[in-house]
Amino acid sequence: MKYFFIILTFVVILILPSIGYSQSTSNSTVKDGQEVKLITPIQQRISDKGTYLVAIKSGQSPISTGLNIEIVFLNKTSPYLSAPPPNAESNLSSTEYNKTSGMVIPSVVERTLPVKSYDIVINSGDGKEIWKKTDQATQGGRGPQSIVLDNYDIGNVTISIMNIEPDPTIVDSLIQKSNNTNEFAALNQTESKFSTDSVKFQTTILVV
Repeated sequence: MKYFFIILTFVVILILPSIGYSQSTSNSTVKDGQEVKLITPIQQRISDKGTYLVAIKSGQSPISTGLNIEIVFLNKTSPYLSAPPPNAESNLSSTEYNKTSGMVIPSVVERTLPVKSYDIVINSGDGKEIWKKTDQATQGGRGPQSIVLDNYDIGNVTISIMNIEPDPTIVDSLIQKSNNTNEFAALNQTESKFSTDSVKFQTTILVV
């Protein structure tokens, strides 16, 4: 009888963690198969100082991988796109980018501008900062981001791209344009570089 109680106690100890895990899973707001995306696949705005046409592209991806977006720094004279064209595919190979993320890159020629670094901050509708990364590098003017949040069901957000610093390789070209058009009055003559730029996007995160 003594051994029976010992065995019973041991079995109960093994079962309790499983019960607790099951309860916490059932109470979770994230359901299997749910995905997350921005309300529109492509959003574009001219930066505050008129240097760039900044685009945010988002695909629909599993919540487990986070909200996947790509920030693209384009020449401000680039044409606007309202949505990815039919049958658009990523311009990166499957070894360079995980296509299961849901990212869709329009198969058109995009005149990107190299950017040395930028900061990205996401604020909720009430102004609370919910996600931030600084000193982000780009590849050829493109900056992919996987945004992992505690809660994706937050609705309206503001995505701020700040401290956009041009790559040194294009500064001379921008200086030449500023001398011809006076569009870049913020040029810092002492350091021979342009002051940083910024842009804000008002958008909505959707859980589907």
